[in-house]
Amino acid sequence: MRFAASLLTLAVFAGVATGYANVRRAPRVPAAVSADPASVAWRRSRSLGVPWGGRLVNGVRLPLAGERYFTWDPVRRRSPNRPARLWGNDRVVRIVLRVVRDYDRQFPDAPRLGIGDLSRRYGGAFGPKHVSHQNGLDVDVYYPRLDRRERPPRRVDQIDRRLAQWLVDRFVQAGASQVFVGPNLDLTGPRRVVEKLWNHDNHLHARFPRTFRVTRVIGRSTRSRAIRATTLGDAGAPRRLLAIGCIHGDECAGTAVTRMLVRRAPLRSSSITVVHHLNPDGFIRRSRGNARGVDLNRDFGAFSQPETRAVRRLVRRLRPTVTVWFHQPHGHVRGWGPSAAAARRYARLSGLPFRGLPWIEGGAPAWQNRGFAGTASYVVELPPGRLAPADAERHARALVAIARSR
Repeated sequence: MRFAASLLTLAVFAGVATGYANVRRAPRVPAAVSADPASVAWRRSRSLGVPWGGRLVNGVRLPLAGERYFTWDPVRRRSPNRPARLWGNDRVVRIVLRVVRDYDRQFPDAPRLGIGDLSRRYGGAFGPKHVSHQNGLDVDVYYPRLDRRERPPRRVDQIDRRLAQWLVDRFVQAGASQVFVGPNLDLTGPRRVVEKLWNHDNHLHARFPRTFRVTRVIGRSTRSRAIRATTLGDAGAPRRLLAIGCIHGDECAGTAVTRMLVRRAPLRSSSITVVHHLNPDGFIRRSRGNARGVDLNRDFGAFSQPETRAVRRLVRRLRPTVTVWFHQPHGHVRGWGPSAAAARRYARLSGLPFRGLPWIEGGAPAWQNRGFAGTASYVVELPPGRLAPADAERHARALVAIARSR
């Protein structure tokens, strides 16, 4: 009896000790943090070279975990991923967090998303597991499992196909140049964008181009009309230009210039964002103000209108180096203070005279020039009436030259 009791005591002790050992060996999973972009240390990144032979300058690190996503280390096969494998171009990290946010809104009861590798901090080769992922423009995302386990699926019958297809569609919408998916899944998408590739049956691999073109809704007008911004150009460009085609609904000749820009081929060595109509209600009504009769170019300070709040969010996120606001009908370029030099250069390129005039209180250039040091915001007053195609082309070339200048 004493011998049996001793054996029992030893067994219990061994079990407890084993339990403690298991606790010590268990991987440490970080507490979920907010996927709010405000929690990330943002920097303007540059992706150099190609995904299979490039570098990353000023990369941004994705947090190890979020309320609606976890990260997975494909080499050590555990969560979270190592921080050294979660660096990307700032635009790609923003897109990943935006996809997570949209996934949460669309499928609040779905399991958390699994994010795999992005790139190394300074780019370069990952090792035998990856040929690409070298310049911050690639990301792996694991398909959600039907059993809700937070690990990559081992078989295709474990995958929630509906959520997997949504992810493919969402990354295509976000501007991915390629989305690699497994050959044993019936996932579809645009030809030459969504491609089947071996070893991708448990995750999609989204790749974003250095040159890109993305259109998104940045807000809605007083009458709930969409306000859209189109960004095109080179993701690694050090300069970013913003052009607003129309803010007063009865002065919209500038949209001929912004539309000319969007029709051009994707730009190299520059990044341009255009908003054709910041005041879609005023444009429909042919009125200077918005649907409430408010002059939006006197509301930068109060930000009482949804239209000005929408462009405020855009400017804060984009931090444009140069912003051009198109108006009519005076036929000159208007600059003042820190924006005068950039405005003079645009005047020379476009053939319009320059006027050094103080800013109007409540106007967009006054708000930007005071609040964003090192940037320039100025007005281009086009002549009255419609803009001839040749004139629109001249102004479009001037904008490209301004965007490319150092």
